[in-house]
Amino acid sequence: MHWDQMTATPDELREHANRVRRAAGQLGMLESIINAADGPWLGAMDADGRGAAELKMHLAGRYRLTAVVTTAGKLSHVQMNAPAEGAVGERVLSAKTAARRGWDAGEEMPKQPDWLDYVVAWVAKASADVDRRAVIEWRLSGADQKLAAMNDTIDSMRASLAEREQLRDELAAEVETLRTELATLDQP
Repeated sequence: MHWDQMTATPDELREHANRVRRAAGQLGMLESIINAADGPWLGAMDADGRGAAELKMHLAGRYRLTAVVTTAGKLSHVQMNAPAEGAVGERVLSAKTAARRGWDAGEEMPKQPDWLDYVVAWVAKASADVDRRAVIEWRLSGADQKLAAMNDTIDSMRASLAEREQLRDELAAEVETLRTELATLDQP
């Protein structure tokens, strides 16, 4: 699901977490992350065929989080994107070494037992970083894009309608000509 299509609020995500949960540990992990989301976070949640729950959340399109929690209640993959001096700062916590990103010698990746604390702190920090103005600017940007797309669609439909009206008028003229010719043939 694309970030712009996510509409579930943290309260709705909590309700959904109760439905997709497979184990108490999984639910606890999801709720800890969702509870740290203060402000206008939006998201979506899904469960795969093996029972892992995937939580995706974003805050005004600036901060993005994807967290996968296994049925055993462990984070197996967490991707965090944050704005960093004009570029997107990405960090990935993963059990797979090849999937890890964003960690350098200055700050080592936390050990797996500390991942939840790290993610909760990251979400809380992001919540404090985005104010109401940023949220409105983000929503305005999205609404502007939708409006422009809708205007393009309407303009295209108007052009198509005008073309069809012209074809209809030409066909109506042809029908009138054929009726007139038929009427003259019927006269003795």
